[in-house]
Amino acid sequence: MKVNCYLSGCVKILAPRLRERRNNMTLTRRPSIGKQPLSRIGLLCGLLLSAMTAGMASIQVEVNGRPLSFRVPPMSVQDRTMVPLREIFEALNARVRWNATSRTISATKDGIAVELGIGETNATVNGQSVLLDVPAMILRGSTMVPIRFISEALGADVKWSETTQTVSIFADHQVASDVIVIPAGTVIPVTLDRSLSSATNNRGDRVRVTVRSAQDGDAEFPRGTSFAGIVSDVQRKGAGQPGMLELTFSIAQFPDGRTVRMAGSVISLDEKSITQSSDGRLIANNKTSNTHMKFMAMGTGAGLIIGQLLHKNLIVGGLLGAGAGYVYSETRKDKVKLMDVTVPAGTEFGVRLEQDLMYDASHDYVTTRGDYRRNRSHNTP
Repeated sequence: MKVNCYLSGCVKILAPRLRERRNNMTLTRRPSIGKQPLSRIGLLCGLLLSAMTAGMASIQVEVNGRPLSFRVPPMSVQDRTMVPLREIFEALNARVRWNATSRTISATKDGIAVELGIGETNATVNGQSVLLDVPAMILRGSTMVPIRFISEALGADVKWSETTQTVSIFADHQVASDVIVIPAGTVIPVTLDRSLSSATNNRGDRVRVTVRSAQDGDAEFPRGTSFAGIVSDVQRKGAGQPGMLELTFSIAQFPDGRTVRMAGSVISLDEKSITQSSDGRLIANNKTSNTHMKFMAMGTGAGLIIGQLLHKNLIVGGLLGAGAGYVYSETRKDKVKLMDVTVPAGTEFGVRLEQDLMYDASHDYVTTRGDYRRNRSHNTP
């Protein structure tokens, strides 16, 4: 916001963008009133400034998802966000120096040197001249610098949210992101990292699977994402019942180490259990979230074929509804050899999301994923 007060008694206010358009306000004294003392004009400037900023949402700044607090709040000057010098440089882990004689700010980080002067529209980055829309300035006793220029010059990525009036800075090789929403009922093909057995595993044992992905964008998560879960139920063979394992998953971990909460259960990758949409997304046919599948031993040769939609046949001990294996074994005891179920490492199956899942993804992944789904849709008859 720019406020100009003139000796003639005219006050002109240039406000930053409010609801996608610029607002100009010019107030001029009536000639009949006579000359106004500068103190009256200054008071009027202050009152108008307060009135204009009262209806505007305050600008928020966050670095790598961490909100920053400032002694002097961020301000919008000619549609450029200005922030206090010291706080932003400290948040970006940059070394800063102030030359009071030349009124010049110098900052260095990872071999990058930035220099700008108070009131100067020319700055330098590693000796190269850069033209600024708004120069560094002193406001309310604090040295204010343009946040986008400073952040990008020091190698960070900057994203602006008009809705929340938030500047998000992603530093130290983190990148700006978009929110991905995966609806409940979506099925994620995975492979088991370590083998499991109803003979040796216990309830509460930790389980980890890796999201199946052959190329960037072909999965609901970036390549290298894994799910962490537990053995939520186990049944040893005996008493007329086969061995059984039930798994649930609660954490998705991305390749960069970030995690997000999730709720997932095991599902078979056969055509009776899931449907593949035209854009490649796998969707559970059963919309009831409380129907969980389990690994159950059905005897040699009685395994269920899964992976038909992945163009790969894979036989496991059995992946059936909670009651199906029990009924089968009870009604056909003479033909079924009771045994413990073993699920080898590398076994492929599905993890069904029990609720919507949201996570931040890089622009590159969002673009690649979108291209993949569009190509699948165009190539599907």
